[in-house]
Amino acid sequence: MMRKKYLKYVPGVLFAALTGVTAMNGCGTKDDGGNLPAGCGGLDVNVSAQATVKGFADASTKLKVRADEVKAKFLEVCNAINVAAGDDAPKATTEEACGALKTRIQTAAAAGVRVDARVAFNCTADVKAQADCEGSCNATANCDVQAKCTGGEVVVACQGMCSAQCDVTAPDVQCTGQCKGSCTGSAAVSCSGTCEGTCDAPSFDGTCETGCTASFVGTCDGMCTGKCAGADTTGAACEGKCEGTCMGKATGTCAARCMGTFKGGRCMGMCTGSCTADAAIMCNGKCSGTCSYTAPMAACSGDCRGTCTGTASPPRCTGMLDCQASVDCRSNCKADASVKVDCSKPSATVVVVGDLKLHKALEANIGKWAEAVNLTIALEGPAKELASKTVDTFSALGELGLSGAACAAGSVQTAIQAQASISVSVSASASLTTN
Repeated sequence: MMRKKYLKYVPGVLFAALTGVTAMNGCGTKDDGGNLPAGCGGLDVNVSAQATVKGFADASTKLKVRADEVKAKFLEVCNAINVAAGDDAPKATTEEACGALKTRIQTAAAAGVRVDARVAFNCTADVKAQADCEGSCNATANCDVQAKCTGGEVVVACQGMCSAQCDVTAPDVQCTGQCKGSCTGSAAVSCSGTCEGTCDAPSFDGTCETGCTASFVGTCDGMCTGKCAGADTTGAACEGKCEGTCMGKATGTCAARCMGTFKGGRCMGMCTGSCTADAAIMCNGKCSGTCSYTAPMAACSGDCRGTCTGTASPPRCTGMLDCQASVDCRSNCKADASVKVDCSKPSATVVVVGDLKLHKALEANIGKWAEAVNLTIALEGPAKELASKTVDTFSALGELGLSGAACAAGSVQTAIQAQASISVSVSASASLTTN
């Protein structure tokens, strides 16, 4: 029976970032190199409604540039995988390139090939800058964050001592607590997720660099003994599915322990190295993602969910904030923040059973693929939120004037174009699914 596996995104926590924050509504006022829509250069940022429009124009313009970049990343990586897999010459558009990749994956799955790709969302950003931006919005709107926050918590970005839980997001942070992302340590830990390093389990499902000595079914990048694509074989190279033993890199299921470096699968025993789990895991090492820990007055350089003794940002609501005057300004903050998020160190693994060429093509490009997927996840929500705005949205805030109305109209179109690019990337990110 054919086994189907689907692309799985391991959820993490995104902390958005913003730089260049101004005092008026927390919205940027830089003209971004003259690339803003007509009318935006003549706005009076001392007028609240016009300042919010200017912030919207800034955020929409930057978001479109970033969205187009991500779409181009998918074009590059889908073409690279297709060419490496030996199927297609480079395509001209992202839709064509990633569509060809999806067809390649589906064709392989129909032939009994198993494809299992896992991408951990572990982008990082500047917590304090985002909090300062939203705090400026709330202050201008005279919004009581403690009273108006629903469906979430009130937190502050803290540089000091925190009396309760502290969430730190960084590419690599020393962590003794719960890690959402990848935990890397020198001691063996029980790993309910994907292990990269060594695994002491008596069997494995993943990739073992030193091969498999018993009941192997998968892709053998070495010498296969048993059956290759259904035909008897003894110590020969195998491009299809190997069943028996594999001397070399073995990717698939095995009834023996991996005696070398293990990656790309689940370890049902103790893992030494890096563990990436679907949910938060206990970590005593380096966390790539978000580390959450609680200790009496713990030193904190992140989001504090209690009292911060040190440098703290204005309070921020992690849920819905019922202060209408600050809503649009805050959405500008989030959109501008998503553009600056760092997704350059993604955690991803891939297992392909039964197609050696496809396995090598995906393995060589999984890092670039994961970065594009992570950026798409980071941008999708803000793009959708900005694209939902209309000129009436900003007219309701106060006097826009002719320049403000023109700027708002042009910026709405820019936001819609940004969302269109992100929609292409969202579709592209599903190319590795086998359904």
